[in-house]
Amino acid sequence: MLPPLFVLFSWPLIGLVLFNKLRLPLALLVTLIGGFLLLPESGGLNLPVLPSLGKHSIPALTALCLALIFARRDMSGARPEGLIPRHPLALALLIVIPAGAVMTALTNGDTLSYGWRTIPGTSLYDAGSMASNALMMMLPLLLARRYLADAATQRLVLQVLCIAALGYSLLALFEVRMSPQLNNWTYGFFPHSWSQHIRAGGWRPIVFLKHGLVLGIFLAMSVLAITCLARLDAPRRKLWTCGTVWLFATLVLSNNFGALFIAVALLPVVIFAGIRSQLLVAAIICGVVLAYPMARTAQVLPFNQVLQLAESVNPGRAASFQFRLDNEEQLLDKASERPLFGWGGWGRGRVYDDAGRDISVTDGEWIITLGENGWVGYLARFGLLTAPIFLLLLHRRRYEIGMESSALAVVLAANLVDLIPNSSNTPLTWLLAGALWGRLELQAAARQHEAAPVAGPARAGYRRGDPPEAAGDPPPVPASEGTPVSTPPQSAYTRQVRRVHRKGSTAR
Repeated sequence: MLPPLFVLFSWPLIGLVLFNKLRLPLALLVTLIGGFLLLPESGGLNLPVLPSLGKHSIPALTALCLALIFARRDMSGARPEGLIPRHPLALALLIVIPAGAVMTALTNGDTLSYGWRTIPGTSLYDAGSMASNALMMMLPLLLARRYLADAATQRLVLQVLCIAALGYSLLALFEVRMSPQLNNWTYGFFPHSWSQHIRAGGWRPIVFLKHGLVLGIFLAMSVLAITCLARLDAPRRKLWTCGTVWLFATLVLSNNFGALFIAVALLPVVIFAGIRSQLLVAAIICGVVLAYPMARTAQVLPFNQVLQLAESVNPGRAASFQFRLDNEEQLLDKASERPLFGWGGWGRGRVYDDAGRDISVTDGEWIITLGENGWVGYLARFGLLTAPIFLLLLHRRRYEIGMESSALAVVLAANLVDLIPNSSNTPLTWLLAGALWGRLELQAAARQHEAAPVAGPARAGYRRGDPPEAAGDPPPVPASEGTPVSTPPQSAYTRQVRRVHRKGSTAR
């Protein structure tokens, strides 16, 4: 049995070995995805004001530090500049998330009393803690945007996700047969309720994740990713197809009906649809996810018909669905009392009876975010996850988006739709969104360089129509006959962007 704290703080050493042996994008992916899949859910270190050091923060901080150290050694692939997004919408949402967290803490200074239960108000200390936790949550997005932006690295994202899922499926199948005991045997604790992992006379595997539902959506996302690889990688198509069948069978045996439904619904899109259609389906899903709280509040969704259909299939499922709807109604009523910035942490957004007993069950990520952070936090967080898909669809032709990016959009959309019934917001969610933001910025930069001869010089300091002397450059010197004309030096970023543009032109 391994001490959880020892394993957590050994991860930076493992990351150092990975970054020293592998290319930077691959080392980054293995560090983040490996930490998500293998590290223990508890046993971290809580720090004052700063985010707690645990399963999600330690791999992200490790990847950040090592990527900055090894970035100069590995310049492969085109990359956007800096860690901070340049796109104005991404930058605005990135600022609103920690700022909204601070406002949530500052507007919840009152103490709440329910029977014997007293919940303290939030303070400036909590404001700093909430803001730092919000920034830590988005760190995988910033890293993926910087280092996983071009077509080759995005195909690498699909490959690493699929290979990790194939290896993880062996552990999941072991728990399907022997019961979910690996976390208990390895780290000495079970991360959730045991009763929720007994399903249909068998077991729902959990391996080292916080819940079997999280494992289910991870398998569903991997099924979609490996199916797309079977389309993209013709030399290995049979291998990836066999992997698709294996992962789909694992998903079926894992007793995750919701994740299985998502995978079955989106598999035809990945198998048959083109780039535009894949982006369109992903954008529609994102629109539904963004609008779901408003539709839920307005009570315009056909839940009665869904309940009748569920009762005809499985009365137990129908009762569970009705229980979920009743809890969402209570939590929505509570959230509507402080709609802008929410109730904050400490369980302030939950529902209690007159005796002080907690009578609410929070399942969906959307209702958790809405209750704790209000509409400002909800639109900022979910906007940062969904906006790159909308923008990629809008600029698909102009930016020459490939199928590796549209496939990542479908995989991310599968995760986002699962955030309605479940809380499956993980570092993998933010990593996929960051990769799409990076592709968007990289292709926009390539487009600007393509239009530069028509629109005028692209460097800072020029105005359209000005001679080169206006920006501080020396005037061009006419070359005599037979003398080669020298070109101005180019930055590494400029060379990378032009190389990506040339590759896109060749593909066309």
